[in-house]
Amino acid sequence: MSASVSIIMPTYQGARWLPETLRAIRSQHYAAPIEIIAVDSASTDQTPHLLATYGARLIPITQAQFSHGYARNLGVRHAQHEICVFLSQDAQPFGTDWLHRLTAPLADPALGALYARQVPRPDATPLEAFFIQTLYPSHSTRYTWRHGERLSLERLFFSNVCSAARRTVCLEHPFDEMLIMSEDQAFAKALLTAGYQTLYHAEAAVLHSHRYDLKTLFRRNFDSAYSLRGITEDTLRGNAQRAIRFIAQEAAYLVRGKHWRWLLRLPFYEAARISGRLLGRYAHKLPLAWRLRLSLHRRFWLSAHAPKAH
Repeated sequence: MSASVSIIMPTYQGARWLPETLRAIRSQHYAAPIEIIAVDSASTDQTPHLLATYGARLIPITQAQFSHGYARNLGVRHAQHEICVFLSQDAQPFGTDWLHRLTAPLADPALGALYARQVPRPDATPLEAFFIQTLYPSHSTRYTWRHGERLSLERLFFSNVCSAARRTVCLEHPFDEMLIMSEDQAFAKALLTAGYQTLYHAEAAVLHSHRYDLKTLFRRNFDSAYSLRGITEDTLRGNAQRAIRFIAQEAAYLVRGKHWRWLLRLPFYEAARISGRLLGRYAHKLPLAWRLRLSLHRRFWLSAHAPKAH
């Protein structure tokens, strides 16, 4: 028998994507109650109207209150059902059995949480398509941890673009509300070190990708690298080796697809991504003025829980 589900979506100015996301949710063939909870950061477009049209419960917060962890924890506290599904406003579920596929593995009490496959949108660039396909392959993987084993990003990787966990687990191991991002990686670490397993579940999928310009790509990687400090145990050397392998595979992918224009753009794309990650790793040592220029989340660096300026 299917478990009842609360779908928790942080929303902000989501009118472009919400119609397809909400229609896909409401088209699910699912044999138990479903509620949609939207934690909205003061949207001024049609987001509130769309959410009301599709029967979502709206929890308003200010933009100053928002963090990825806080919005999701707030949704969990308001959830009325056994399973919490976390979904981004621009992630469109595939198929009418998506919710069943996503939640079915949680019948296993050893499993703490799982995240779904992401498939690039048709308008994704070849560089973004390769990134998504590499990060979210067609085969599932279950992760465990034993004391003394290195907690690498590969093992800790988790994505709240589309994920699911039992509400009791979310209450026992809430998302870190102080992180600029990567609250999902911190959540996976907490579950693994508590003795749970995590799962990359390729049988459930959502359509999701972005077309970042180089400036946004740099800033996103800057924030990501900073947020992963203290979560992963990867070394700088190990990260460099993985980056070299990734770029070699990326170039081969572009050659196979005869994406010559994007092959020419590859050095600039990777320079933005890698320099963002390198500077982000040491963001706490940079002057505040630099962080404000380099980050996507200026409000974080001005908040009480940000590191002091040097």
